[in-house]
Amino acid sequence: MFDKILIASDGSKTADMAIDMGIDLARKYDCDVAALYIIDPAKTTFVLGDDEGGEVLDKITAKGKENGVTVIEHIITADPIKDFKVMICKINPDLVVIGAHGNSFDKQKYNSEKLGSVASKVLEVSKVPVLLVK
Repeated sequence: MFDKILIASDGSKTADMAIDMGIDLARKYDCDVAALYIIDPAKTTFVLGDDEGGEVLDKITAKGKENGVTVIEHIITADPIKDFKVMICKINPDLVVIGAHGNSFDKQKYNSEKLGSVASKVLEVSKVPVLLVK
């Protein structure tokens, strides 16, 4: 059913749940994972983003290894809202797994029933199925 699952994470609690779900699906369907972290230059420096992104991607890779899943890491500097479609096209997954909202929801008191801006945009632009985790 799936050959490659794209798991995108920003390090948030919801993204951690998406990682677990994505790795579990990859194990069940015996497919690879493309792990994606986007450094948003409007919110952080490249150095800080690269450090945080490396930690997030290392976590996904470790979970993959524990479950016998091959993980290929992708870290880019881009606008996660404007450029996510490009990453979906380049990675060419069969499924995108992403948290329904990210760090800005974790850090502030937003209504958790609403979708985050990145998740909303991914639903709008993705040509492959998207699994939102919350």
